Amino acid sequence: MMNATERDVLSSKARVASLWLLCLWLAACTRASPAAAPTNPPSPLRVEVPVTVEVTRVVTQPIVVQATSLPPMACAPPTLDATTVITVGAILPLSLPGSMQAGFAMQTALSLAVEEINSNGGIAGHPLALITYDSSDQAERSRIATRRLILDDCAAGIVGLYHSATAQAAADVAHSFGTPLIVAAAADDGLTATEYPEIFRIAPSRSMLAEMPARWLSEVGDFNHDGQISAGIISDSASQSPFVDILLDSFAAASIHANHMTVDLPSTDFSSAVARIVTMETLPDAIFILLKGADALKLQSQILAAGIGPQKSTLLVLQHTGLENDQFWQGVPDGLGTVVARIGPWQPTVTAKGQQFALAYGQYNGRWPEAYAFAAYDAVYLLADAITRAGSLQGPALVVALEETDIELASGRYTFPYGITHPPSADGVDPSMWHQWPDVQTLYLQYTQDRQPAHQAAIIWPRRYRTVDAPLVR
Repeated sequence: MMNATERDVLSSKARVASLWLLCLWLAACTRASPAAAPTNPPSPLRVEVPVTVEVTRVVTQPIVVQATSLPPMACAPPTLDATTVITVGAILPLSLPGSMQAGFAMQTALSLAVEEINSNGGIAGHPLALITYDSSDQAERSRIATRRLILDDCAAGIVGLYHSATAQAAADVAHSFGTPLIVAAAADDGLTATEYPEIFRIAPSRSMLAEMPARWLSEVGDFNHDGQISAGIISDSASQSPFVDILLDSFAAASIHANHMTVDLPSTDFSSAVARIVTMETLPDAIFILLKGADALKLQSQILAAGIGPQKSTLLVLQHTGLENDQFWQGVPDGLGTVVARIGPWQPTVTAKGQQFALAYGQYNGRWPEAYAFAAYDAVYLLADAITRAGSLQGPALVVALEETDIELASGRYTFPYGITHPPSADGVDPSMWHQWPDVQTLYLQYTQDRQPAHQAAIIWPRRYRTVDAPLVR
């Protein structure tokens, strides 16, 4: 005998195809143009990927919560035998002012994972049902959606979460009901530093990202041979992110002198910033350009035109904009030697399962998956693996199983070294490492040939992923 939730989920099959096609159509509308996407992924093999999932529901309308005098309780079935369908919840930004492109990319990844699991028999013969709610980058909507997933939809676990504020709102609710939540994108250190038993993160924390430049530059050393290691940082004056503060602290901890300057955007003339660099007593070994898109490329081009660059004495480091091949080489034709940060697997570092996912993802979005797409895909598999090993849908049992995770998925081999049985304090590490996957691929690549395709760029850092013998090709 099916309960009401199961009947509701299964009765939605007739609407599945239209909802899923709508998501794919919106994703296509919001994705970057071909010229703006990272180019030159391996030519995809023809893979037949069904456009319908066993059960998928996407909720984008505001939710009204009815008051009740009864104390709320999570309604996930206690055992696998007590249900016919296992529900996985997701919270993503699928409407403005949220990051819709990221939300739909993650929805594609989640649905691919669910479809694959169901096509292989589900979990112990039970199909997965994916129910996604739109956070619209609003914490209150995320909080309400999390309660709805736990109390009404009977989700065994929740995945996704792109923005830190919406992730924290969801984490607070998930913790109160003992429901596991796997964060696939949000970076705020506090999400895991609270040491909630239920919260796991497989995206890099903000501190992990901010430590990248200092760790890499320490290995490069004194590039310009002036007797010290120094760095320049250029960011948007309107940015209120704490990232730069953590970045400066990381440089200081590594005994690297750092000079931070800001620029006003939008702008096409960065001569004042270039002049400040030129008049420095000693040029930095590396300049980290934290701008995005065309602004980053214009600034780099003007720095190079002033005679500052890797061919002289200063390395120039871009964010992901540098991997958007056609746009990069058109904007910076003298970009040979440029170093570019990449978060998430890249063609030479991806696992076999990740390659399979990238091919399927490319059929829909025509590009290499973003880090958050890889993480969203893996999050479903992590939860499915935990349910299989626990033999239960109850939160406490799933938390224990997640802590014991040891499995290779699309982004790499997952383990969670710090948690209930071994807290971060035991090794004197930062509390943010609680249930934090420590092996997120945070890479530096370098263009070593003129007009080089991005997927052929040398991986220079970290050591475990290098395709060359040093942290820099000189």
